[in-house]
Amino acid sequence: MENEIILLRGLFRGCHHWGDFPNLIQKAFPEHTITCVDIPGNGYLSSKISPNTIEGMVESVRLQRKSNCKVYILAVSMGGMIGLKWAELYPNEVASLICINTTAKEFSPFYERLLPNNYLKILMALTSDSFKREKVIYEMVSNQPINLNTVNKWASYSKLHPMKISNFWRQLYAANTFRISCPECDLHFIASEHDQLVSYNATIAIPKAWKIPIITNKTDGHDIALDNPTWLLSTIKKVWIK
Repeated sequence: MENEIILLRGLFRGCHHWGDFPNLIQKAFPEHTITCVDIPGNGYLSSKISPNTIEGMVESVRLQRKSNCKVYILAVSMGGMIGLKWAELYPNEVASLICINTTAKEFSPFYERLLPNNYLKILMALTSDSFKREKVIYEMVSNQPINLNTVNKWASYSKLHPMKISNFWRQLYAANTFRISCPECDLHFIASEHDQLVSYNATIAIPKAWKIPIITNKTDGHDIALDNPTWLLSTIKKVWIK
């Protein structure tokens, strides 16, 4: 493998939420450029208006590349939708895509794509201060005991780059109206069997429909990079180092 690796996050998450994982993947792929990308409305682009379509997000992400070579994409949740649409619209730009806990409307119902026991938690997060919001999100995306140091870092970051509630709804609308056809690039799906945010059935629905082998994580939550970066890095190396 050569060239640039793009790291894409999901709904209301920014580059900062990767934690130390970009450094880990850089060490594993020292000859390659690692680029963390935020969509408008998230992270360092929090002051911008979020596109209300996945296609609009793709156009923003493409402009943030550091090279003109084909990219390798590692994407979580809604980030996987962006990666899939990028590969569909611009097949000559994407060499390989790994989707982690990604879903799509046409493959599974809404109550599997966002488990009902999270609805009230999300509303609570949207109306809370930065610490409380990040603590609630941590509890939804992780299967590990809560790490207050991480929550405090997330909260400090959200104060520096405050996210607008209107952007949350625009991103949610984009995710809920997303439709996709199977792209031609090298494609892999990772699904957390015990994801507390999204049903495992929803995350395996796309690869099952497209007859693509599923890489199953049997212990960790929605955010595998947070819960088990060692396992995730090992899995990525098996996929991308031939």
